[in-house]
Amino acid sequence: EAAPVNNPNITAASAVAIQDAAESAGAIRTAVETVKNSMNKDPKSVEARTCCASILSVFHEHCDPTTTGVEDYSDRRLLVVVFVITVCGMVKSLIRHLGIRWLPEAGGCILVGVFGYLILEHLPHVQFAFDGDMFLRIMVPPIVFEAAVKINKQAFRRHIVPIVIFSIVGTLASTAFTAFILHKGSSMLKYVTTIPVKESLIFGALISSIDPIAVLSVLNNMGMSDTDTIYVLIFGESLLNDGVAIVLFQTLVHFLDESLVIDSEVVGDAFMHFVVVALGSVTVGVLAGACATVYFSLMHGCQTPMVEVIMFCCWSFIPYYICDMVEWSGIVAIVANGFVMDLYVIGQKHGSGANSNVDNEIDFLVNGTGRTRKKQSFCRGIFNYDGHLSQKADSHVHFVIEIFATLMETAIFSYLGLFLFSPRYHWSGYLTLISIFATVMGRVIMIPLFSQIANILNRMSQSSTSRNFQGNCRSSSSSPNGTSNSEGVHIDKRMQLVLVFAGLRGAMSFALVEHIPMFDTTTGQGSRLKPELKAMTSAGVIFTVFVLGGATSYLMEKLGYSLDGKQPQESLEIVPLVHHEKRKSPAAKRANGGFSLTKDGTNLRNKSSVRQRGPR
Repeated sequence: EAAPVNNPNITAASAVAIQDAAESAGAIRTAVETVKNSMNKDPKSVEARTCCASILSVFHEHCDPTTTGVEDYSDRRLLVVVFVITVCGMVKSLIRHLGIRWLPEAGGCILVGVFGYLILEHLPHVQFAFDGDMFLRIMVPPIVFEAAVKINKQAFRRHIVPIVIFSIVGTLASTAFTAFILHKGSSMLKYVTTIPVKESLIFGALISSIDPIAVLSVLNNMGMSDTDTIYVLIFGESLLNDGVAIVLFQTLVHFLDESLVIDSEVVGDAFMHFVVVALGSVTVGVLAGACATVYFSLMHGCQTPMVEVIMFCCWSFIPYYICDMVEWSGIVAIVANGFVMDLYVIGQKHGSGANSNVDNEIDFLVNGTGRTRKKQSFCRGIFNYDGHLSQKADSHVHFVIEIFATLMETAIFSYLGLFLFSPRYHWSGYLTLISIFATVMGRVIMIPLFSQIANILNRMSQSSTSRNFQGNCRSSSSSPNGTSNSEGVHIDKRMQLVLVFAGLRGAMSFALVEHIPMFDTTTGQGSRLKPELKAMTSAGVIFTVFVLGGATSYLMEKLGYSLDGKQPQESLEIVPLVHHEKRKSPAAKRANGGFSLTKDGTNLRNKSSVRQRGPR
């Protein structure tokens, strides 16, 4: 080592660099020997695991070119990305064209990613690493916003009780059930690393995120629309569930601190953090939607249709990045923003017949009647259901945001497949089975329990609504169209079974597990079991997408749901309770506001979607 330094052909700067390199090499050899000695004494030594975790953390943060932004956008890497997305599009088209029911489209994209990973392993100078920040900040917002805009607002309101129960209370309960099963199951086996309570709760939170992309790909293949009850329940739950799971995950991650003593005060602070983040994110989303509405109202007629569509996309993402900047939930904010912008910027255009009834029903729900409307005359000039987009922009905005959402959806699942079998994971057969069992059982326990609660609340609501309806039907001011504004849905055992199978996990869970901090010996923060948690999450995603997702269409056919999206003729769970009661009466047609019932038991008025628009 000293000889090169004395060489007259080497400059002083080169000599210093050589000396530094020699010292670094010596330090690395010392660290390696320390790890080897620790591993020889005890392969599961905490000291060895901590040392390895620290070295890997520093390497990936400062030295790994795949995570430090070096050559992230080289032509070779971009070519691989475009090629994988192209193959995914072809595979999705073939799955739909050939009618392959046992393989969801999302599963096909994952398989393309897996094959891509196997090929890239043999290609030199092409490295990819999972970038959780890019996933959450670039890929997710277009998908969530498109879903918030797309969902049928009238159907969502009609099923609001079970949707809220499943997505909020049910997510919290599912997290607790999954964590309990995982912790107890891992502690009962001698040859398995026991998953601590903190890590179990974090895993329960991230795996409770139901992926709407994976779910809807199955339902869309079956020909279901946004007016079908099953579609609305699953879509609505998954839409709100993601935000709740992310806020809960962010709250629980703060407990990964060895110096933190968990007492009632800490739990109270965590609860307040959860509430503040949730309410704050909703507020930001609503305010952003209101500002967008005012903007498009003031600028109406001043912008070309192309600029209107561009500005619409810009306003859609603003609340997400505001909340992300202050460490709130951008998912919750963009959902609230999507609802407001769909109602007031795009608008629910007034047509004739059934469409006007739908619009009047929504208008009555939000704006009220009588003196309430007069006081809101100024606001109604801006916040009305006519929308503020030009006719051309209105006809193209849905197509544009759907293109972005579909592109991101395809990229996400192929991206997910690239890293499902990363060598950085610590796979254990026992932990894999326990995690899959806990993931499934958490939902198996949650769905029947809270379905009963939702049914009880719906019956109570229907009883109250029926009395109010009979008392107010003589007054035209009590309801704009003479129909009941609150219609529930009875969730029987068949629908509960479908909801259990529809609980697919996807890329959101995968991205959240990447955001678990590695354990830091200096601060005592982070998790020592992140590699195990990543492997368990991958197992849960694979099982739910390929096994549950692949079996969903066969299950629904077995239960009597036809593949064209039509429900069974006499199925109570897909008929609003007030309609079911009216069918028993000869005066059903008159009591139902003059609308007749279709053969499958649904109201003709409900067959129309608020998506339908009349002429301006």
